[in-house]
Amino acid sequence: MNSFNIDLNMSKPSIWLMETDPVSTQLLTAFLGKSGCKVTAVADLPALQAMLDKSNSPDLMVLQSTMQQIDGMALLRHLRQQGHEWPIFMTSASSDPIDLILALEMGADDFLSKPINPRELLARIQACLRRLHRLSHSAPPERYKFGPFVLDLNLRSLSKGKKSLHLTTREYDLLKVLVAHPNQALDRQDLAMRVMGRPLADNDRSLDVQVARLRKIIEEQPDKPRYLQTVWGSGYVFTPGR
Repeated sequence: MNSFNIDLNMSKPSIWLMETDPVSTQLLTAFLGKSGCKVTAVADLPALQAMLDKSNSPDLMVLQSTMQQIDGMALLRHLRQQGHEWPIFMTSASSDPIDLILALEMGADDFLSKPINPRELLARIQACLRRLHRLSHSAPPERYKFGPFVLDLNLRSLSKGKKSLHLTTREYDLLKVLVAHPNQALDRQDLAMRVMGRPLADNDRSLDVQVARLRKIIEEQPDKPRYLQTVWGSGYVFTPGR
């Protein structure tokens, strides 16, 4: 198996693993470590806060949704509200689609149901970090304007007039793909590969949740979208207008 050093041409990615089951922690730490990651097991909220206080940040975080004395979903929302935009994968013992939707709505970049297959987790981490690596070494900076909005690819920011709008990593990636293909219908599987680096499984609504979140940011009437429209039976199309 290729290591991250080979795949991403970068030093060992820093992965924070917040997991309460010691067996799972040991298994995933060992597997990801052998695959080229620098894994830090974060036992509890004080340990996480101590790392954040030192201005540390991971390349990616794996966060369990339910832990003793910690609500993982609430912590995810808190991290996003504090401006931490590194990718966060949520894990859960539940396979209920509602939990996936809630996690994505709160800013998760991916969701995995337990028991976690270490190889699947590794593959998703690789896909996510490869995509971010490509974006950081992409073509010269560009700015896309549509309506009152400006998407600045250099600053990785979206603004409306003088107001800066918060986007998660996944929301930014989705909008970047859409604005780069104006008036071009993109099917769901194509968008999923471009944005998430993986195809959608049957009944996987994770892309649609991200579209709904983005509509709440850029549309005056999210239920009657002006810019991000649905192509029924296919996918979505971005219509910037004049």
